[in-house]
Amino acid sequence: MEEAAAATMLKVLFQKLSEYSTDQVLLVAGFGNEAEQLTQNLNMIQKFLSDAEMGSIPGEAVKKWLADLGNVGFDADNVLDEIIYYELSKQSKADTMANKPMKQKVLLCFLFCLHILSARSMAHRIQQINGNLGVINQRAADLGLVERVAAAVPTLPDVARETDSFSLDPIFIGRDEMKSKIVKQLTACSTTDKCISILAIVGMGGLGKTTLTREVFNSLKDENRFGSHIWVYVSPNFDPLTLFNKILTSLDLQESKLKEAALKKLVDALKDKSYLLILDDIWNENVLKWEEFIHPLLRVSSMKGNAIVVTTRSLGVASIMKPFDTHELQRLSDEDCWSIIKEKTFGKENVPSELEASGTKIAEKCKGLPLAASVVAGVLLSDQSEERWHSIKENWLSRYEGNDIERILKFSFDNLSLPSLKKCFAYCSIFPKGYKFKPQTLIEYWMGEGFLKADERSDMESMGEKFIHVLLRNSLLQIAERDVHGNVESCVMHDLLHDLAASVLRGSFKEDEITQVRYMFLKEHSYAVPKTNEKYLRTLLSVFYQKDIMFSNFESLHVLAFQGWKVEYWPSHINKAGDLFIEDLSSEIKKLIHLRVLDIDVLPIEYLPEWIGELFHLQTLRACHSKLKKLPSTLKNLRNLRHLYITKGVELFAEIGRLTSLRTLQFFRVGDKNGYKIEELGSLNCLKGKLQIDNLERVRNKEEAEKANLSNKPKLLELYLGWEIGREGDTTNDENVLEGLQPPSRLEKLVIKGFGGKRFPSWTRNMEVDNGRQGSRITLNKLVEITLSDCSECEEIPMFGQLPNLKCLRLYRLRNVKSINSSFYVSVNDDTHTVFPALEELVLVNLPKLTVLKGIESVDASAVSVFPRLQHSMIEDCRVLTSFPTHFWSPLKRLKVFSIRQCYNLSEIPDSLGTLNSLTISDCPNLKRIGDLGVQQSQESLRSLTSLWISRCEALLYLPCEMLGSSLKSLVLEDLSSLENLPEIIALLPKSPRLTRLVIIRVPQFMTTCFVEIPPRFSSLEWLNIDASVGGLMETVNGILQGCSSLDGLLLKGMESWENLPESIQYVTTRSYLELENFGMEELPEWLGNFTSLRQLRIRNCKKLRHLPSMDAMRRLTELSHLNIEGCPEICVEEASDAADSQWPNISHIPYIFIDGRRIGCPEASDAADSQWPNIFHNPNIPHYIVGRLGHFVLEQLSSCSCRVTTGKQATTTRQLCNAIAEMSALVFFFLHFRFSPPTFE
Repeated sequence: MEEAAAATMLKVLFQKLSEYSTDQVLLVAGFGNEAEQLTQNLNMIQKFLSDAEMGSIPGEAVKKWLADLGNVGFDADNVLDEIIYYELSKQSKADTMANKPMKQKVLLCFLFCLHILSARSMAHRIQQINGNLGVINQRAADLGLVERVAAAVPTLPDVARETDSFSLDPIFIGRDEMKSKIVKQLTACSTTDKCISILAIVGMGGLGKTTLTREVFNSLKDENRFGSHIWVYVSPNFDPLTLFNKILTSLDLQESKLKEAALKKLVDALKDKSYLLILDDIWNENVLKWEEFIHPLLRVSSMKGNAIVVTTRSLGVASIMKPFDTHELQRLSDEDCWSIIKEKTFGKENVPSELEASGTKIAEKCKGLPLAASVVAGVLLSDQSEERWHSIKENWLSRYEGNDIERILKFSFDNLSLPSLKKCFAYCSIFPKGYKFKPQTLIEYWMGEGFLKADERSDMESMGEKFIHVLLRNSLLQIAERDVHGNVESCVMHDLLHDLAASVLRGSFKEDEITQVRYMFLKEHSYAVPKTNEKYLRTLLSVFYQKDIMFSNFESLHVLAFQGWKVEYWPSHINKAGDLFIEDLSSEIKKLIHLRVLDIDVLPIEYLPEWIGELFHLQTLRACHSKLKKLPSTLKNLRNLRHLYITKGVELFAEIGRLTSLRTLQFFRVGDKNGYKIEELGSLNCLKGKLQIDNLERVRNKEEAEKANLSNKPKLLELYLGWEIGREGDTTNDENVLEGLQPPSRLEKLVIKGFGGKRFPSWTRNMEVDNGRQGSRITLNKLVEITLSDCSECEEIPMFGQLPNLKCLRLYRLRNVKSINSSFYVSVNDDTHTVFPALEELVLVNLPKLTVLKGIESVDASAVSVFPRLQHSMIEDCRVLTSFPTHFWSPLKRLKVFSIRQCYNLSEIPDSLGTLNSLTISDCPNLKRIGDLGVQQSQESLRSLTSLWISRCEALLYLPCEMLGSSLKSLVLEDLSSLENLPEIIALLPKSPRLTRLVIIRVPQFMTTCFVEIPPRFSSLEWLNIDASVGGLMETVNGILQGCSSLDGLLLKGMESWENLPESIQYVTTRSYLELENFGMEELPEWLGNFTSLRQLRIRNCKKLRHLPSMDAMRRLTELSHLNIEGCPEICVEEASDAADSQWPNISHIPYIFIDGRRIGCPEASDAADSQWPNIFHNPNIPHYIVGRLGHFVLEQLSSCSCRVTTGKQATTTRQLCNAIAEMSALVFFFLHFRFSPPTFE
C-alpha cells in the first residue's frame, strides 16, 4: 500500500504543477518553449503515477523513484511559484508608480530591466527541471511502469442532504449499561470523604474507550456533579509538568514553565472546588512518574469527593494508578456493529431488504470494534447499491495487511474519492495525537499548501468544507467540540487513524528514514528544525516564536503559524508593567515569498511592518492580539489575500476595496476620508461569515450606503450595523442609511445597534429585501438571531413573528418604545396558525417606557399559537410594565428558564408557567401574586423546576408551595417582607431531596409547625444560608441542621436573645465557610475546633461575644486561613494587648485576620497588597452583576481617597472599603463554589 499511497500524494502535487504550466506560466513573456516542454513532461509523469498508484510494481526501486520524483516536483513548484511571485510584484510596482513623478518612473524602468535578468534565470531553472523530469520519465519506463491514462476524475459524494451536523457525532451503541454504572460510581465518589477516587477504562484501540468516557463526562457535566470538569489527552509522553499545564489550559489559565508555579495556579483554581478529571489515553508504565503526578494533585484541592477517570489500552498501566474499579471493554456483538452501520448509513429509515444480508456479513467482519463499524459505514454511505455492498462483503479486506482494525482503516482510506482528499486527510497527522484543531484553520492550511482546487460551483473554502464533512461522515475525523449553537468548533483524529495518516504522509519511508520533512509541528522549545531540513519545510506550526531565527533559510515555507500556542520570550521583552511585548516581526519573514498563511495571533505587536505588503502570495493573515493598533497601508497590494483576522479596534488601511479576493473581514469602521468610506465594501462581494460595520453616522445618505452593496454578498451570514451611541444632533438620516443597507437574503444573524431613527425602514419593519432583478421582495427566512440595541428614538418594533427560523430575539435599551403591539407578531389572517414558530430565546432589557405587551388582534386569537418553542426568556428593567397578555403564557409548554427583574409596576405573573427548570424573580416590589398553579398543573409542569430565586419582592404575600417539587436543587428567598407562608414552605423542604443550595434571608416567620420527616434529611445540601432574626425559632434551625450531613458553606443569622448556638451545628461537617451573625452568646463553644476542614470563619454583630474557643481548639483548625470579626465590641484580639482575656494567643497562627475591616498581625501598609479579594474581579465564575455592585462601591470609595494612607479620615475610608469587600465575601463565595446565579442572556 505504501508505494500506492505515495503515488496518490504526488498526484496532487503534479496536478497543481500542470495547472501552473498551462494556465499561468504561459502568460509570462519569454517562457513559451520551456512551458510547453514542461507541460509534456508533467503529462507523462501523471500517467506513470497512475500506474504506480495501482501498485503493479512494488519494490525498493519504485520507492526510490517516487522519492526522487517528489523532490523534483517540489523544486518545480517553488520555481513556478517564484515566477508568479515576481509577476505579482511587477504588477504591484506598476500600480504604485502609475501616479508617481517621472523620477520614480525611471526607477521603475530600471526595475523592469532587473526583472528581465531574473526571467532569464528562471528560464534556465525551468530547463533544468525539464531535464530532471526527462530523466525521471526514462527511469519510470526502465522500471516497467507504463503510461496509464487516468480514469475519469472522480467527484465528491453528495453531502448536501446532510443538513443535521449532529448526525456526524460518534454513534453510541452497546455500552449503555456500562455508562450508567460508571456514572453511578462517580456520582457516589462525589459524596465521599476520599480526596481522589480513580476509575480506569481499559480496552484495545478502536473499542470506544474515549467515546464511552465522553458520554460519561457529558452526563456528569450536565448534572453539575463536580465543581470543575476537566478533559486532558495524555499521549505516550507522560510528563507531570505537561499534564499540569494541560489541566491549566482546560481551565482557561496560563501555562507555567515551573512545576511549582503550575501547581500554585492549580491550587488557586481548584482549592474550593471538587473536580472530575479525565486522563485520556495513558501509556505510562513508570510508577515513579505516576506518583510524581498524583501526589501533588492530592494537595491541590481541600475539597473531598474528586474523581479521576483514566483510559488506557493496558491493564498493567491501569494497575499502576490503583483504581477502585477497572472496566475492561469487550468487543461489541455483531448485532451492535450492524446497528452502528445502519444508523450511520440510513439513520431512522429502514434498511432496504436487498442490502440486509450483505450488511450483516460486513458487520461480522468488524470484529466487534465500533470504530471499524463507523468507518466502514462511511464507505457504505457513499454508494448504497446492492452490487457495491456485495463486492465489499466478498473482497474488501483481502488485499490489505495488518490486524483487523488496520485493514479496515486502510480500506476506508482507499475509498476516499479524490487524491486531494486523501492528501488532506494525511496532512492532519502533523498535529499531535489528541490535538483539537478548528476546521476553518485547517482548511486555510490546506489552501496554503495547494491541496484545494476551486471548480465552477465551489471556491477553495467551500471545497475544504466539503472535505471536512466527508472526513467526519466517514469517521476519519471526529467532532471534539461544538459552540453554543451546535456548530462544529473543533475536530480530533483517533489515534489509530493518526497512525494511518502519518504513514501515508511519509510515503513508503519509515519514520527514521525521512531526510526531507515537508510539514512540522514544533511542540517544545527544545525541538528545533534541523539545519539540513530547513529549506524543504513547507508547513511550520510552532509553539514558540523566536525572533532571532533565520526564517530566510525556510525558503519553501507556505504555512507559518504560532496561533493559539505559547510564545517564548526573554527578560528584554518584558516591560515595566510586566507585559510581554515584541517591537516588530523578524524582517527575515519577508523573504518567504511562497508564504500563504501567516498566523501571529499570539504576538503582542502594536504595528505590523510595511514589508508584509510584499508577501504577494499571502492568502491568510491572522493578527488578533489585543495590542495591535494599526495595519500598514501596503496590505492593499495583497490581491490574493482571502482571510484577514483582526480585533475590532484595529485601524484598517485605505482602499481595502482593492482586495477583491477577501472572504473574511469581520470589522470595518466607516471613515470620512476617501479610501475609508463605506463604498470600499462595494467590491468585496466574496465576503462570507461575519461583518461588523461601525460608525455608520458617517454615511451621508441612502445612495452612499447602497455603495456597500451588502445585498450582493450572498455568503454573508452575520451582519452587525452600528452607529455611535449617545450622539447629539439630528439622527433622522439614520433611517435613509439603514434603508440602503439591505442585507443578502440568506442572512442568519442581524444586529442593529445605536440606530437613531424613529421608524425602521421598510425592509427592516417587514424583514423583506429586494429579490434582485425579479422586482419582487423576499422574506429573510434564514434569520436565526436578531438583536436590536440602543435604538433610543425607535418607537415601534419591527414585525418578526413571520420568520420561520428565528430562534433568538434580543431587545436592549429601546428607551422610546411604549408598547409591543400586534404588528410585532405578524399580520394575522385565516391562514396564520403559528407566530414565532421557532423562537427559543426572548430577551427584553431596559425598555423603561414599555407599559403594555399587547396580544394578537384577530377574530379568533386563541386559534393562533404564539412562541410554541420558547425555552428561555428574560425581562429586565421594564419599569412601568404592569402585566402580560394571557397569550404570552398559555402556549409556553417548553419554557425552561424564565427571569424577570426590575419590573417595578408588575403586580402579577399569570398561570401556565410551562415546564420550567429555572425561575428568577427579582426587584419587583409590587408583585403580589405568582400564578394560581393548582394541583394538576404542579404535578405536570413544576416537576422539573430545579432553581427558584425570588428576591426583593416586598409585596409578595404568597408563594405557591407546589413550586417545591422533587427536582428542586436551589432555593433562594431574599427580602420578601410580606410573605405569609414561609412556615409552610419550610415544612415542605424535605420533599426536595436533591436540594443543594438553600438561602432564606430577611423573610419573616422563620419557623415551621412540623417537618414531614423528623429529623428531615438534607443529605444533598451543600450551601445553607438562613436568617432567623425576623421571628425565627431555634427549633426550626436545629431541625434543618440535624438533616445536614455535610455542608461546604454555612451562614447563620440568629436573634440577639439566643445565648447559645443551635446545638445541631456541632454535628455538621462544614468544609469551607462558616458565618455566624447576631447571636447573644458570650463565648464560642469548644466543639468548633472539630471543624478541621474549615477555611474561612466570619463572626458578625455578636454584641456580647468575649471569648473564642481555646488555643487548643483553634489550633486544631489547621486549614483555617481567614478569620473576620465585625461588630463584636466586647472581644479583645489586639496583638499588643496585655488584657487577661485577650484572644490574640488563640488566633495568632491564622494568616489573615480582619477586625472590623482592618487587618491585624501584619503591617497596615500591606493590607491592599495582601488582600485576595481583588482577584474576584477577574474570576469568570462570578456573575457580572455581583462584580459590578462591588466594583461600583470600590470606585465610589476610591474617588474620595486618591492614595492609600493609614491615618485619619482616609484610613477610615480604607477600612470602609475593606468592610464593603467583606460584606460581599459570602455572596462571592457562594458563586465561586457553586457557579449559581439568576440566568442572564446578555
